[in-house]
Amino acid sequence: MKKTLVTLSVAGALSFTGLAIAHDNEANRFENVEVTIPTLSHDYFLGKDSGATHYWHGSEKNMQWSATGGNDAFDAKSDKVHPELTAHSKKMDKGIFTYKENFYQVYGYGLTSPMIVDGDNGLLIFDPVESVDKMKNVMDDFRKMTGNTKPVAAIMYSHWHPDHYAGVRGIEGAENAKIIAHETFMANVVKGSMGGTGPALGFRVDYSLGTLINVEEGGRINGGLGPDFEIREHSLIAPNTLVEGKFGQLDLEIEGIKVEFKHVPSEASDEITAYFPESGVLFGSEVIQGESFPNLHTIRGTQYRDPSVWFPGVDILRTYNAEAMMLSHGRPVVGSEYVANTLTAYRDAIQFTYDQSIKLINNGATQEDLIRQIKLPKHLVNHPFLGDFYGSIRHAAKEIFVGEMGWFDGDPTTLNATYSVEASKRYVAMVGGKEQMMKFAMDACDSSDYQWCAELATHAIRIDLEDMEPRLLKAKALRELGYRETNNNWRNWYLTSAQELDGTIDYSKKINLQAPDLMAEFKPDQLVNALRFGLNADRSQDKHFTVAFEFTDTDETHAVEIRRSVAQFHKDFEGEAKATVKLTKTVFLGMLVGKVDFTKAVKEGYIKLDGDAKAVPEFFGLFDKPSENPKVTLR
Repeated sequence: MKKTLVTLSVAGALSFTGLAIAHDNEANRFENVEVTIPTLSHDYFLGKDSGATHYWHGSEKNMQWSATGGNDAFDAKSDKVHPELTAHSKKMDKGIFTYKENFYQVYGYGLTSPMIVDGDNGLLIFDPVESVDKMKNVMDDFRKMTGNTKPVAAIMYSHWHPDHYAGVRGIEGAENAKIIAHETFMANVVKGSMGGTGPALGFRVDYSLGTLINVEEGGRINGGLGPDFEIREHSLIAPNTLVEGKFGQLDLEIEGIKVEFKHVPSEASDEITAYFPESGVLFGSEVIQGESFPNLHTIRGTQYRDPSVWFPGVDILRTYNAEAMMLSHGRPVVGSEYVANTLTAYRDAIQFTYDQSIKLINNGATQEDLIRQIKLPKHLVNHPFLGDFYGSIRHAAKEIFVGEMGWFDGDPTTLNATYSVEASKRYVAMVGGKEQMMKFAMDACDSSDYQWCAELATHAIRIDLEDMEPRLLKAKALRELGYRETNNNWRNWYLTSAQELDGTIDYSKKINLQAPDLMAEFKPDQLVNALRFGLNADRSQDKHFTVAFEFTDTDETHAVEIRRSVAQFHKDFEGEAKATVKLTKTVFLGMLVGKVDFTKAVKEGYIKLDGDAKAVPEFFGLFDKPSENPKVTLR
């Protein structure tokens, strides 16, 4: 039996012996082995502070580190945690990096590490962390350490993902600041919350980021890009200063600090970066996604992130020849040669993955072929910014196939494949019944072939979703797969799915991507337009009428036309409606989040109706709310 040792290299870690993974190439499975991981001797890792050592990347010049205490990641050694993942957690101590006395990065407080720049009479803050309480802690510790009491003058959101804006109200005085983002920021927030796939993204984020599982050896270890991701209070203040156009640039001087804001589509379509020409500092946002291989695709779900757009975006950052770089995630890079090294390696890894995927696709490769054949070159695989902690070639290459070619793999038997539930029934019958299928699954688990065990147990589960025996067996197999993972998204999904299967899942901790403070920043037309995604096609198939919404506080009217299973939105409606609902944006928002009862609001005069009053409750009765806790794995 030929085995390949999956080598581990942990930057800055002491030599130790721990759990590693050996891959059985013939059986396509992993087994535990003992392996010694040496200290990585490389001048890419330097940094000292008052006798203690903490690592950033590159030169010691002009950089200081001040620990503030604690580490929210799980960083203890455990046979349920891959040692490389444990070493990754140990990088995430809380503290503040200081560069040239007025550039700060507050690190280790959440998935995002905000940058703060000290201007003449005010602060510039880049990417508030993902929760209001966390951002309050960021500001409290920053002010305590620096003694800086200046108000906030400007805040930049690098892009629309909530870990880059949702903690904004944790900054005192934020509502009076200049809020900078790309012109498409709010449209993307709406689409990613209530105006599109927001509900699905919400529950899938819980699985990929591990928000439903505890921080412990058998649970969430770290967030891949930071110690954790947990939104306890979601906030938003809409931008008031915009970077316009594709690759647009906005040059500002804020409190004596000159900043070049640049649109660099990459990880997100609305990504903007900031360069400080007088100091040579670059805030690279998430064009460089931190100390992990880039998430060229998210398993939680996203539109295609085109790598052929992303790596040229990194090339834009290379043109600055920056002396230091801070990022939305991960630790700073100091020294122009180290910044250049990091940017070049990162863009090369993206182009390599994309180009090799296209090359193999042109040779007839399928998605399964791609993830088995594409491996980073040796000079990139051990680079400190390309570890398999968040993004992974293993799921990126599949998405490149889908993004470029669509879902069809070329085998016509997959055009209209036997429905998976029906196929499972036939497989169970073919092997001699459910009991025999379970025997095969248990034998696979007993021989540590956990992937095959989970696949076989899935067929038994589909025969009867309420039968706990196969559910518990699959849960066991998924946990074992999770314990062997370095990639946090994969590990979290394995372990959260295991809880869904065994019934221990706790939905009380789920992320709410439709938080009231978030939706309060949406415009009335965005709120009305979002209704269409809840239309029940069956109940509305014979309906054709229009209901208009007149917002008395903003003097605008928008309408939704129900037309035989389609809800067409009409902005700035001037036609004839069957009924017109007159109300304020606040009341309408209250209805959407379930805080305002329609009938009671009409009775008390908060809502007034013109036209056929009966058409309004009929209208709302044609829409469904998203499922509360849809099943992701048990199906």
